[in-house]
Amino acid sequence: MDKLYKNLLSIISLLIHVLPSKPSLKLLKFIIGKNNNVVLKNLKTKPTKILLLLPKCLQYFNCNKNIIDSADNCQQCGRCKIKDVLQIGKKYNLILKVATGRQLAKMYIEQINPDLVIAVACEPELVLGIKNVKNYKVVAIPNIIIDKPCINTDVEIKEIERFLNIIANK
Repeated sequence: MDKLYKNLLSIISLLIHVLPSKPSLKLLKFIIGKNNNVVLKNLKTKPTKILLLLPKCLQYFNCNKNIIDSADNCQQCGRCKIKDVLQIGKKYNLILKVATGRQLAKMYIEQINPDLVIAVACEPELVLGIKNVKNYKVVAIPNIIIDKPCINTDVEIKEIERFLNIIANK
């Protein structure tokens, strides 16, 4: 079943690049849900090295703090969820990285070599990113597009914590 899923993911990732119109959000959400189920089902032990990977678009658009170098550069003003995510990172002892796109995200994952990645991004980026780092376990959490894609997006903090609680009970 898991091999079938990986093959399906490869085909859909290819279609995202080839088709003139983008796949439906429902299809992408289905793939992400299936991926998360497969990853969590196959976690036999509690991962010790967890990378929480965030998109740059989660940061307040007009913020002048460079959180790409380090998320700790956040001034914690509360205009975006970075402050809340930093608190979760400390609470669960996570490695926290912010990426501007898929290539930087892949580089972080390969450098850190985590036991598990919890990735936040838009659905198309998550599906392509999971395919891009297929040798790593990735739990994917879609971000929330508030107004425009890639600007001032949001994330359900409770969703991140829900996955962390599931993982903690492994």
